[in-house]
Amino acid sequence: MRNLNEENITQAVLARLVDMPENRLKSIMVKLIEHLHAFARETGLTEQEWKQGIDFLTATGHKCNATRQEFILLSDTLGLSQLVVAQNHQRSKSATEQTVFGPFHVPGAPEVPSHGADITNGAVGEPCFVSARVSTTSGKPIAGALVDVWQADADGYYDVQFDGWKAENASLHAQLVTGEEGTLSMRTVFPKS
Repeated sequence: MRNLNEENITQAVLARLVDMPENRLKSIMVKLIEHLHAFARETGLTEQEWKQGIDFLTATGHKCNATRQEFILLSDTLGLSQLVVAQNHQRSKSATEQTVFGPFHVPGAPEVPSHGADITNGAVGEPCFVSARVSTTSGKPIAGALVDVWQADADGYYDVQFDGWKAENASLHAQLVTGEEGTLSMRTVFPKS
């Protein structure tokens, strides 16, 4: 298409998707393009602002590596992660709020005893003792529930953010299995936001 302008650019871009197979990706891409273009129009986005946005996203990408995923943090900051989780995992008002795994979750964290385990593995900070009970929304205890915990340290960092991190040296990450009354407890440190 020639003579593109702010009135016809959206339809020109959408026309490029005409041969995309009819599937979920096509419908998502159409909505993304429509909303992105509407955002630029509504805000009167300038070329300088657009360039600053591109630079920000580029810098975010450069900070990513195998153990650091800054785009997930950006999604968290914008509230998008929680929105997606909430609409995909609806719950009753009496259930615990759903949450995101986030970029610092470590699959396969070490399993520790259900009561009194020290999950600090050398992390320093103000001691904190946590006890919890897992139950159904009607209050019936759930024995044998796997509870996966991970947290920041007293300075606000997760262990995976440190150079040379290895899973076998994980601190402030653990898995606990609830006891007969659906309970568990552990020793840790107060995290900093």
